[in-house]
Amino acid sequence: MSSAEPVKREDTLGDLAGAVWAGRVFVLFGLMIGALGAFVFVEAAVPHYGARMVLVPASPMNMAAVSEVGRSGAVSSVNAQNDMSFTRFEASYKGVSVAGLLLRDPEITAGLAQDKAFVFSDVERGWSAEKLAEYIARRVEIDPVGETRLRGFRYLHPDKDFAVMFLRRLHNITDGLIRHGLRKDVNERIAYLNEALSETMNPEHRRAMTDLLMEQERLKMLVSIDQPYAASVVVPAASSVKVIWPDPALVYSALMAVGAFLGFVVFSIRKGRAQDVLAGFPVQKIRQEPWFFPESGNSNERPEEVRRPLTGKKKPGKLGKRKKDIPPEAAE
Repeated sequence: MSSAEPVKREDTLGDLAGAVWAGRVFVLFGLMIGALGAFVFVEAAVPHYGARMVLVPASPMNMAAVSEVGRSGAVSSVNAQNDMSFTRFEASYKGVSVAGLLLRDPEITAGLAQDKAFVFSDVERGWSAEKLAEYIARRVEIDPVGETRLRGFRYLHPDKDFAVMFLRRLHNITDGLIRHGLRKDVNERIAYLNEALSETMNPEHRRAMTDLLMEQERLKMLVSIDQPYAASVVVPAASSVKVIWPDPALVYSALMAVGAFLGFVVFSIRKGRAQDVLAGFPVQKIRQEPWFFPESGNSNERPEEVRRPLTGKKKPGKLGKRKKDIPPEAAE
């Protein structure tokens, strides 16, 4: 039996560096193409500035609740209620109701007409509440500030003044809608409790309803004040000094790296090494071993008839007779 060919060794970092150096012309050409693409991208992109404001869950009921409830869990229950109101704010600012109120302002529609990614892009026209709601959900973000309860409200736009104004209007309308909806619910509860209190004669029931009525009256007073109810502003909205998008350093480094890689791939394909580069491992060739016949005389280890390589005629095996031709007496 002949020995198999040795397995090809794996490529090392030195081999990769040598291959890159051998294809330096293609790599440099890819770098130039990537730099040219980055230049076109940066020049065609419309610069966007970032506006940011910092919010915190509002606590309009904090002092009233702590003074009324003399328990150790008063502060924690108030914080939980404030966090729930802020969660409602996070879900409401990208709703259709808020978008519909924003579209009533001509300044909002005029500013939205300036927002486009590239100089050759078409601006969005025919704004509706549904389109603006999708736009807000895609472009306005709320990010946590460290491990605190603070949240950052961010928005990008080509006009820095419009970006600041848009964040302010968005916050005011969203918080106002939440306060308006809560005031409506409170008025309905107060009307129901007054009617039920006039029809109840049981002293215990009247005392319980009176407590509920006082609580709803206090809540109505708090939501009637022209102050933030769900989200308070910690840091007012302000615009960035420099352009946030696009980032030239990031664009040039990314596109030049992609161009260099593509240039090396083209060089590898030309040199017949495309499979090694793309698959990441060397290709091992397996040599097919030729047929051989043992000299042990065991007919089970070799065919009984073999064709001659040139003539194609059949040659009988060396054992002579097959097992079925042996007489039974000899076999015993």
